[in-house]
Amino acid sequence: MTTQVAPAEELATFTAWATAVFYLAESDHNPHIRTYLDAYHYVATSLSVGYANVFPVTQIGKAVAAAVMMVGPALSARALDGPKTESTNDALIAKLDEILIELRKKTP
Repeated sequence: MTTQVAPAEELATFTAWATAVFYLAESDHNPHIRTYLDAYHYVATSLSVGYANVFPVTQIGKAVAAAVMMVGPALSARALDGPKTESTNDALIAKLDEILIELRKKTP
């Protein structure tokens, strides 16, 4: 039996782990990372807007940063996207069918 993890929970878990690893990698090497919250600030801004006034200096920190910047936006989008329902899909399909009918009318 498999259990599904909610997208928000998945994002929170990813963020917590990324922050912890980033903090452990950077805290003794990066003067901008003095606390866990400093590391969290970096990870959170990398997830959303991709900007921070902190830059990783260690190889592990750079790897975490790359992972956060690649996977983070997709996880964020999934967490913020509402649940899909059958009626949502049906309405979308109906609208696409209407568009297709109009396009076929305009094509000689």
